[in-house]
Amino acid sequence: MTLTRVGLVGAGFIADIHAEVLARQPGVAVTMVVDPVASRAAALAEKWNIPGHCTDAGQLIGAVDAAHVLVPPNLHRRVAEPLLRGGLHVLLEKPMAETPEDCTALQTAATEAGVALGVNQNFVFHPAQTSLKSAIRANRIGPVRHVSIIYNMPLRQLDSGQLGHWMFREPRNLLLEQAVHPLSQIEDLLGPVTAIQAQPQPPQTVADGVELIAGWLISLQCERGTAQLQFALGQSHPVWTVTAIGDDGMLEADVINSRLSSATPSRWLDFADTLQSGFERAGGLIGGSVGGAFGYLAGMSGLVPRGDAFYRGMSGSLAAFYRQIGKGERPRGEMGARLVQVCCDIAATVDGPKARPQPPAPADDDMYDVVLLGGTGFIGRHTLAAFRAGGKRVAVFARSVENLPAAYYEPDVGVFRGSIGDADAVADVVQRAPVIVNLAHGGGGGSAAAIEAALVGGARLVAEAALEAGCEHLIFVSSIAALYLGDRNAKITAGTPPDPDHERRADYARAKALAELAMLQMHRQNGLPVSILRPGVVLGEGTSPFHSGIGLYNRQTHCIGWNDGQNPLPLVLGEDVASAIVAASRTPEAIGKTLNLVGDVRLTAREYTRELGYATGRPLEFHPSPTWQLQAEELLKWGIKRAAGRKAPLPAYADLKSRGLVAQFDCSAEKELLQWRPEADRDRFLKKAFTGHGR
Repeated sequence: MTLTRVGLVGAGFIADIHAEVLARQPGVAVTMVVDPVASRAAALAEKWNIPGHCTDAGQLIGAVDAAHVLVPPNLHRRVAEPLLRGGLHVLLEKPMAETPEDCTALQTAATEAGVALGVNQNFVFHPAQTSLKSAIRANRIGPVRHVSIIYNMPLRQLDSGQLGHWMFREPRNLLLEQAVHPLSQIEDLLGPVTAIQAQPQPPQTVADGVELIAGWLISLQCERGTAQLQFALGQSHPVWTVTAIGDDGMLEADVINSRLSSATPSRWLDFADTLQSGFERAGGLIGGSVGGAFGYLAGMSGLVPRGDAFYRGMSGSLAAFYRQIGKGERPRGEMGARLVQVCCDIAATVDGPKARPQPPAPADDDMYDVVLLGGTGFIGRHTLAAFRAGGKRVAVFARSVENLPAAYYEPDVGVFRGSIGDADAVADVVQRAPVIVNLAHGGGGGSAAAIEAALVGGARLVAEAALEAGCEHLIFVSSIAALYLGDRNAKITAGTPPDPDHERRADYARAKALAELAMLQMHRQNGLPVSILRPGVVLGEGTSPFHSGIGLYNRQTHCIGWNDGQNPLPLVLGEDVASAIVAASRTPEAIGKTLNLVGDVRLTAREYTRELGYATGRPLEFHPSPTWQLQAEELLKWGIKRAAGRKAPLPAYADLKSRGLVAQFDCSAEKELLQWRPEADRDRFLKKAFTGHGR
């Protein structure tokens, strides 16, 4: 068997999935990872034992046979076209590109180079979709005349206020990013779309100056029938069903739960049809649910190769691409190009809200009072407002700088695009102000190595740049996760060090602790003028109140607590965190100190869940979980993994206890030093915490 060498371009979340799938794909070996941030490429390569990594996609030409392009869609053509012309087979993540013109250019490049061009339409290969197609091929419902899809899904980026994400830049992008999944299922069942009618929901204001069309009712004529798509994002209860109606019955695939049910005529009189259909649907529901649950648990535990529905869909899609290559076929991304055209045609049916363009690039010599790194996120938006209210000129540095709220377009704000891992970009912006506020996460996710590289490596890079630029004050915004908070008798005060046993903690908490230690070391050894601020559980306008610091929310109706839920929680409003950051920036005495930012309103998890239920009108319930129970569950999963031969760190009881946040916070020193006055009125606190999520 000829071995196909593969390079991954982009080292984000989806790249981790591609690496996992390809590790089990016969005849394929990932040999290179490319990412402009070297630490991210190195971390992914280390996790999957990939021999090479670099920062330039051009280095793949001649070194591999195929490339998976896993960068944002607006970069697909820019990255993929040279690779195609360099003789590489290319698989693109969906959508194929940002415009039909870009799709045509990529197809032309593939044709001229004689290489394959594929698009990862993984939900065409989802088990629910494949089961539906198998039943249709078995003639269970006769010829299919109509397909109806309900796609009613939450959207994490919308809940967390990540409005700079590519999908929010203009109406078509949301369709390209999300609607392309159900549209691919429709084409898979009925053939290409030939006519479109679309009705959008009224635009909703999601931030000052930013509007969003979050839902559409779309009617389609296809080559082999009609279809309707009810498309809505930002919903609490996820529903994704694909219903095929034929001459002799109906099939319904539940994509979320990966199960198939049917309703077909009986051989008896009409009255018996209802009974038979009921049994058919019940059998499908029970069988699919039980089988899916056992399959998921077995796969996640390592008893069998991973087999959850999402993974199987990804695996099926990638395997199909390499089968085509193995057979000598040279696909041109035909379905992907058609779907891009459909999404653009749907968006063109209305005069929807227009995305803001990227803010104008600052001049090379523009100087500011403050630099905010990671300044477009939830805390960043509040911090920008607080500094501007004090008359400060602010430079904002972030990876995504499009579709920002109105404040980022003001004359006293300069917006710089860049990654926290790009040393040159960081150095350029850091030297523009005497005060630096580092709110950046670094974009790390997945493996412990990736998280540490992003959080610790990014913090070091900023600190080194700040020293080189001679900054007067660096404020590093950490988290109370860096502390051990599992002792009910412990009193956390200003200066309490990070968890001395941080190795027993989860990846994020450990990385935060290590980043703090690195900052303090640079303060002692190099004179770094740094203050470390640790916000508690941060709430308020611009973020979801269904916060994991309270518990694990199951579809925003059940809160699974980290403990019995009766201890006061270290809550704080985003605006209060911002006011503390501003206060610290003008307090030289804060240099060299670690300060905890916890507000005066301390609700228990039970109380918070009850108040959130009142505010949202949702049937919220709190479910206590004793730490020993959580530990038993983690140990069971660990034991299964070890029995299956998989490496897995022993779950730490201390980490689970710390997540309960039972330690007592005393922020009196912080209040005195910074003259900080967080919101103390319970009713006003709750109103601000739930802003945008009330009835």
